[in-house]
Amino acid sequence: MIQTSKDILFLVLGISILVVSFFFSLLLYYLVKAVSEFHRAAKSIGKITNRVDEIAKSLKEKIGGFSFMPLMAEAIKTVIDFLRDKKRGKEQEK
Repeated sequence: MIQTSKDILFLVLGISILVVSFFFSLLLYYLVKAVSEFHRAAKSIGKITNRVDEIAKSLKEKIGGFSFMPLMAEAIKTVIDFLRDKKRGKEQEK
């Protein structure tokens, strides 16, 4: 089987190629596994952001239906009336 140094060289080259192929296959397996985990995490984050967006839209719709403008107008009117009464009270004291 092994008769010359050339046969030993080919045997060593064959084993080396086999070992390197094994390690590249292992590397490729872990790379695919990591990409798969990244894809799963990105998909999960996408679902979470969609839920947050839906909640924000729902809150916006619920708050949009309740207007603060009449409440603010009434508060401003009360403050103006108070200041007007206070000013009239000072004028009557003079």
